[in-house]
This record gives sequence, structure tokens and C-alpha cells, in this order.
Amino acid sequence: MWKIALKQLWKNRKFNSWFFVEILIVSVLLWYCVDFLYVLVRKNIEPTGLNTDHVYRLNLGTNFNQNFDRNNIDTVEAYMLDPLLQIVRLVREYPGVEAVAYSYGTTQFSEWYMFQNYTTNDSSSCHSAIRYVSEEYPEVFKMDMRKGGFTDWDLRAMPQGAVLSPDLADSLFHSQDVVGKTFHDYYTPDLKYKVAGISSPMKFQKYDRYQSFIYVPFSQQHLASSVPAIEVRVRPEADSPQFAEQFIGAMKTRLNIGFFYLFGFMSYDFRSEVANINSGITQYVSVVAGLVSFFMFIIFLGIMGMFWFQVESRKSEIGLRMALGASRRSVLSYLVLESTVIFVLAFLPALIICANLAYWDVTYTFNNAMDYTWSRFWITVFITALIMNSVVSLGVLIPAYRASTVHPVEALRNE
Repeated sequence: MWKIALKQLWKNRKFNSWFFVEILIVSVLLWYCVDFLYVLVRKNIEPTGLNTDHVYRLNLGTNFNQNFDRNNIDTVEAYMLDPLLQIVRLVREYPGVEAVAYSYGTTQFSEWYMFQNYTTNDSSSCHSAIRYVSEEYPEVFKMDMRKGGFTDWDLRAMPQGAVLSPDLADSLFHSQDVVGKTFHDYYTPDLKYKVAGISSPMKFQKYDRYQSFIYVPFSQQHLASSVPAIEVRVRPEADSPQFAEQFIGAMKTRLNIGFFYLFGFMSYDFRSEVANINSGITQYVSVVAGLVSFFMFIIFLGIMGMFWFQVESRKSEIGLRMALGASRRSVLSYLVLESTVIFVLAFLPALIICANLAYWDVTYTFNNAMDYTWSRFWITVFITALIMNSVVSLGVLIPAYRASTVHPVEALRNE
């Protein structure tokens, strides 16, 4: 049957050349679109390093109605730390709350980052985003630790404990087997840290790359110049779309302690949506996804139109085959086989073109979100081939099935 199909295609080579050119061009363009969508999907399912499901961020406002000595630790504890710990205790006691922590620094799903430099030898430093956190932080975000954990979180200990991302561990020590090793702040050499754990890779937004990141203990000194946020994990069975509104209604007055008051309470899922909208990614992805869907629909109509015209011109051949005893199924299988041969012959040069585009990195990935690798190339090529073969097969099946329903005698009489 393959030989017959090849002979038939060669006989109609002038007409089939249009199929060949169309499939070739469309395959390259579709591969480009599939590559973009592949990056979108991969970045969406790629872990950010924190489990933000059922987690809310409670922002505190401040209303300083009297001055106090911010350089005195005892005064800071009395005016800032004690009220903060009271608020944390009240939030923890709220029905449905599973865990509570507080933090300051680089914020998840935000464009506001805090950076610091660290070193092991004073000759060079490593740039890293930083987040000051309380010891309960990994419980709130159910952090997946590769090694170690949030230990040595006692502020009186020296060196202090620190949790590093794999990227920062590689930059500082050229290894990830570094639990127990020490390093220090590049600009404040007396501030020393000991690696307490290695977290999973960290990133701030869904479409970001993994970055160097460090978690260090939140101290009283930070309270003198900053207001921490309170992270709240809610039990899944207690979480609901109305949870934030109910929480604010019940706790707004109770959390008015000292200089602090409840300023905002928002889920991290909502924060992620807002961040994507503000950065333009949501609108951009929607536009591109719509254009790709429309492009695929046009591809289907174009290919089906060409095959429809071809099948209509071969009605007599189809009638003759059925008059000689061929079943409708065998006729459809033969026409699909012909279209598959055309597709394979056209997709091979398209594959070469796509490989050259990939080799010279002539692809577009917004925000430079992902490196180009050959595994990415072969996955997107396979998906493109699968889509194109499905479109070609469906494009020939619809008109072929319609032609095969005509009685053989009627098809021959019309011819």
C-alpha cells in the first residue's frame, strides 16, 4: 500500500507540491508557537520554592503617637516586639489557622526585592536576595528542604543560622554539601552565619528564573526600622473565598495593639494574580494564547480546504475502488496514508529548519524565563508533529468520509 501511495503522490506531484509547501511553512510557524506555550506551561508548573496554597499575608500599619529610643534594644522590645508577639498569638488562636510566622525583606509575588552580599574569603562576594524570618516560617510555607533546616535560629547564637538556596550555596562554596560551614556579610564582616540548611530552588514570580536566596533570623534591630508582615497558613477545610473578609471583620479591632493596626489581609493566590496583571504578563499571555488558537484554527481550515478540493476531484477514483469491493474503512485508511506520507516528507525539511533556528537561538521567551536546551527542542518538535499530523489526518478524514458515503454507481455516473 505504501508503494501505491507513493506512486499516486508522484502522479499528482504538481498538486501535492502545494500541500508540501503549506505543511512545511506551517510546521515551522507552529513549532515557534508551541515553543512559547511550552515555556508558559513549564514556568506555571515549576515550583517557586514555597507552597502558598491556603497562605495569607497580613500587613500591619503603624501609628506612632509617641517617640522612643530606637537604638535601645529593651525599648524596642517593649514598644515593638511585645505588641508584635501579642498580635501573632491572637492570629494563631483564630479558628482555622494552622501556623503563623513573621518576616521582612524580599516579598513573594512582588517587584520589591532586598539584596545583600556575602562572602567566604573577602576577595569576592555573592549577590543574593534576603528575607528575615521567624523560626516558624517553614511550617507556614511547608518548605521542602534539601538538607538541614531552620535550626540555630537563636539570635544570641554566633554565628547565626542561615538557610541558603542551591544557587547561593553553589556561588559561595561551589557545592551544596555545605551544612555547618560558615560565611559572613561582605559589608559587615563581624556578622557571621552558619549554614543551617539548603532549601529547594527559589524564585519570586512564576515566570522568573531561580535565583540566589538566603533566609536569616528576624531580629529586634529590624523592628527599629521596619514593620514585618505576618504569614498565616489556614487549614484547607477552613479556607474559603470569604475567609479574608471574615478575618478582617473579626480581628480588625483586636489587632489594634500598641503602634500596630491591621492594614491588609490578602491570600498569596490573589497576590500572584495581581502581580501578573501589574507586570502585564496576564494580558500578554492571553493575547498570545488567543493568537495561537486562532492560528491553529486557520491552519485546520486551510489544510482541510486543500484536501477537500483534492478528494472532491477524486470522487470517481473513490467510487471505482468501492465498486471493486473496497470497504469504506479501507478507502479512508488509504487516503489518510497518502496524507501521512505528504506530512512526513514535508516535516523532515521543516525539522531541519527548526533545528537551525534552535541552534542559533532564534526563539523568543518573555523575560528570558528559560534557557534553550535540546530536550526542550525535541519535546516541542514532538508536540508540533503530533498536532500537525492530527490536523492533516482530520483534514482529510472529513471530506473523505463525505465522499465515501456516495454510492459507487452515482460517483461513476457523475464522472
